[in-house]
Amino acid sequence: MTIPPFHLLRAETVRFTGLRSGSAPLSWGQHAIWKSIQWLGKEDHYFNIPRALPVPPGHTSDQVVEVVAHLIRRHEALRATFADGPQGPVQTVHSDGEVRVEIRETPQLLSHEQALDQAQQLADVSFAHADEFGMRYVVVENGGIPTWLLLVVSHQSTDFFGIRVLERELGDLFAGDRLPPVDWFPLDQARFQQEGDGAARGRASLDYWRRQLIRVPRSHFDFPQGADGAQDDPERFVRLRLDSPAGAVAAEALATRCEVSTSTVLLTAAAVVIAAYSGHDTAVLQLISGNRNEPRLRDMLGAQTENALFVLGLSSGTFEDAIRRCFMPSMSSYRYGEYHPPSMDRVHAEVQRERGVALDLSSFFNDVRMKDRWEDLPETDGSAEQLRELAARSTVSFIGAWPRQDAKYFVHATYAPDTLHLYLMADTAYLPRPLIERLLHAMEALLVNSVHGTVDVREATGADRAERPSTWSFLDACWFDRDAVAALVTGAAGGTATVEPVEDEDGRTRLVAEVVVRDGAEGAPGTEAASGTDAARGTEQALAAVAGPVDPAALHEAVVAALAGRTDVVAPHRYRIRSLSGELLAEGTGRP
Repeated sequence: MTIPPFHLLRAETVRFTGLRSGSAPLSWGQHAIWKSIQWLGKEDHYFNIPRALPVPPGHTSDQVVEVVAHLIRRHEALRATFADGPQGPVQTVHSDGEVRVEIRETPQLLSHEQALDQAQQLADVSFAHADEFGMRYVVVENGGIPTWLLLVVSHQSTDFFGIRVLERELGDLFAGDRLPPVDWFPLDQARFQQEGDGAARGRASLDYWRRQLIRVPRSHFDFPQGADGAQDDPERFVRLRLDSPAGAVAAEALATRCEVSTSTVLLTAAAVVIAAYSGHDTAVLQLISGNRNEPRLRDMLGAQTENALFVLGLSSGTFEDAIRRCFMPSMSSYRYGEYHPPSMDRVHAEVQRERGVALDLSSFFNDVRMKDRWEDLPETDGSAEQLRELAARSTVSFIGAWPRQDAKYFVHATYAPDTLHLYLMADTAYLPRPLIERLLHAMEALLVNSVHGTVDVREATGADRAERPSTWSFLDACWFDRDAVAALVTGAAGGTATVEPVEDEDGRTRLVAEVVVRDGAEGAPGTEAASGTDAARGTEQALAAVAGPVDPAALHEAVVAALAGRTDVVAPHRYRIRSLSGELLAEGTGRP
């Protein structure tokens, strides 16, 4: 696509003064996106959101600037900065300040695609959140007439729900309408969450997550990595898009029959496919929870979204059965999707220690459509034959690639009037690019084939299944490599370890480590790892705190510390520590 020349005519300054100001800890939604932005570091512009809005005829650029000024004075999020403080990150709303609005010119009219591309270029520059308000504004003129208003919004300032508020209000202001007052802002939300009913809501969510995390698969990627997607690969994470009219027709038919939304149908497809591929009978995904169910939040500009935990049992049944079961778990997920992120981090740490695993909640689903049904689908008689013909027209296209993401499997849907747009971004170290395409088609096949037939959820991906060598075992909803676990314990103990699943006196299977320590090692475990492995990675600090006789609890702490980021290992339930002569020095578990 050719982009016309685009140059600066002038810059207008919007000044504001005497407005409400204040500082407070971040609200929970603000804290959630803050963590993600900090994690991305220099690449945090990934979270900038570009928008290109047409300026209705009859307006001057000065009038467009005044509309922007109205929004800046109306919404505190557009006058807020964010920075780390002694007690954690803080938001500061400014009563006085100024904002730059650029007026740029192009020699020809821009299409929406061209205007959005210009906005994207502006979005490719990170925000300095401590010093800069989280929105950029450009008015595009052609022949002296404003044609586009370009916006770049930092995700720290607001989420997609807030952007829809902005777009709606801009339309109303251009139409000359008066907007009702806003009476609830992120400062108010942050204070509400610190005590009373707000804090109680967060505690209930923490309890829900703990109950789920203690029993579900700790990862859908507990299988060996492939040869693709090296750590330093700039295109390790790939996003593809399925364009499927047949998928949309089928999703509507199934939603009608099961009396659910098409969003529920698509969520079920995403869950069934990752569970079937990874060899689990429970799907665990994180959903994006808007957390705007209260009237006072619906017009608030600010970051409210957090991750919600969705769990769906899939041990048997058909895809249609799974759709019917999906609704209640998804509602529970959203109900408990609002919480204090640092407190949730502590819940994760407690569960990881208690279970002896590294949690890897890296599978996601998000439906960003504002309409549940499609408005212009192809006319069909609904027959299986016509659905197959439509499916033959489906295409998969490449959308983008990135070196780092905090998800390994992210399915999302966007709206188009005449087709299903379903995206899958995945980590090619686990799901190579050809497999990403096949998994998208597997979701489509679930939809299409279930309209006139039945599909067993366990067969959703056909021959595509995660492959595990014979050294891998399944226990407590987790797959793990016994040899890798043995190497991990060996490195932590400074001796030699073997691990085996053993049935205890209660008939429960437990993973038991037999550890033989070298002479003199009884004083404190060593820190060396088995040659050629990363088994001791991350153990040094934990082992430095170990003193006194060989202690299964101390060894367990060292093993758990070494689990971080690994999906191929778990900590044993029990440790038996012996001398070279076979004398039992200690036996026990480090788990609570």
